[in-house]
Amino acid sequence: MASKRVADSLAQYSRRLSSSPTARYPSQSLRSSRLSTSVPVFLASNPARTQMPLRQPKRHFITSFSARKDQTSSSTNSPQQSRLYTFDDIQALSSAPSPNRILIDVREPSELQATGKIPNSKNLPITSAADGFFLPAEEFEERFGFEKPGEEDEVIFYCKAGVRSRAAARLAGQAGFGGTVGEYPGSWVEWSEKGGEVERVK
Repeated sequence: MASKRVADSLAQYSRRLSSSPTARYPSQSLRSSRLSTSVPVFLASNPARTQMPLRQPKRHFITSFSARKDQTSSSTNSPQQSRLYTFDDIQALSSAPSPNRILIDVREPSELQATGKIPNSKNLPITSAADGFFLPAEEFEERFGFEKPGEEDEVIFYCKAGVRSRAAARLAGQAGFGGTVGEYPGSWVEWSEKGGEVERVK
């Protein structure tokens, strides 16, 4: 009887072992236990991996500083605005010319020959002779027949309708042509309409 009880106990113990997963796969149980103990150790030894911050995307900021800088420099370096003259102003200047106030017609010589010009005005054609604004004084006088205006002089431009005279005034400011720059916006159109005196050109 005792031997039978021992045999039964061994059989029950054998059945329990066969039904247990660890009993079937002892190596798997061992690996699981090793993994469970090794992972915390690995993470603890590498704190940088456990608390690695997310990389923030780079932000690009677009500013208008360069544009504002360009606007500031262009406004600073822009030529000074010219003085505007009326018909009456030019009529008074033409009838009583001054050596330091020079009235300049910037039309082409062929236009002056066809219509005439304002009395006592000089001719400096801006379309065909724009380089004249930058010529040395001696070369300028030889080419255009009058003395090149200096810093103490005022130059007043006119053309047919005021477009070329405005361009001439800006060019004179850039070239340092004369000391003070003026323009007659009405130009030849207004002068002829209002019956201004005409000097014929041969």
